[in-house]
Amino acid sequence: MGKVMKLDQVQIRKMTINDYDAAYTLWKKLSGMNLREEDDNLVEISRLLKFNPELCYVAFFNQKLIGTIMGATDGRRGKIYHLAIDKDYRGLKLAQRFLNLVSTELQKIGIRKISICVMKDNELGKKFWNHVGYQRRTDIDYLDRIL
Repeated sequence: MGKVMKLDQVQIRKMTINDYDAAYTLWKKLSGMNLREEDDNLVEISRLLKFNPELCYVAFFNQKLIGTIMGATDGRRGKIYHLAIDKDYRGLKLAQRFLNLVSTELQKIGIRKISICVMKDNELGKKFWNHVGYQRRTDIDYLDRIL
């Protein structure tokens, strides 16, 4: 990165579908994201943004997208998707700021539990989530089906 920067130099705003291309480019650069065409295409991300406009954020530094978080809710529980910070901008506690924003919005609507999925080989991700208070559940197996 070359120069010292601070979190207050980063602009955070709500994510829109116009951010998709830059966000997808960031996600592709990061290990552990495990992007799938069925879940992460423009149509699917657009749908998530439509139903959860208050829970999705992007961060910019000098007009470059450097971070994303997409929160969602089914009205009962919260979920976090694609918390991603560009490698060159880690260490600013931007991920924690993102989590605080989404957690606050979820609490405002009565959501009291948030869950996440972390790929088994994403050791950095697991370390981060443990650090911020998320605990691995051993009593369930997560299953899904593509329709």
